[in-house]
Amino acid sequence: MIDWTQRKRSLRVLCAFNNVAPTQVALELGMSPNTLTKFLNSKSARGLNSDNLGLVVRYFGLTDASDLDTDNPLGDPKIAPRKIIDGLSPDDALDLCRELEARFKEEEK
Repeated sequence: MIDWTQRKRSLRVLCAFNNVAPTQVALELGMSPNTLTKFLNSKSARGLNSDNLGLVVRYFGLTDASDLDTDNPLGDPKIAPRKIIDGLSPDDALDLCRELEARFKEEEK
């Protein structure tokens, strides 16, 4: 189940860190100016639709909406590797997967 309260909190942090208002983000992404503000101020568990959420996630340099599920979207150590992986070709991703599997199997021993 998606924790929309956490996602709202993370988006507020990202807006503040980047010194950008939710209205400005929405306008730059071609959304209605109130879309993001209404979402952030809503008391309900209402979420953004997947298209708009994807746009907002990419605007802030994240790779997936799940990056908003962390307490610190600015410093979560799992976000950086995900960005690298997303940029790999399928062959390189497979090679990396094999390397990681071999490395962590050795550490389990």
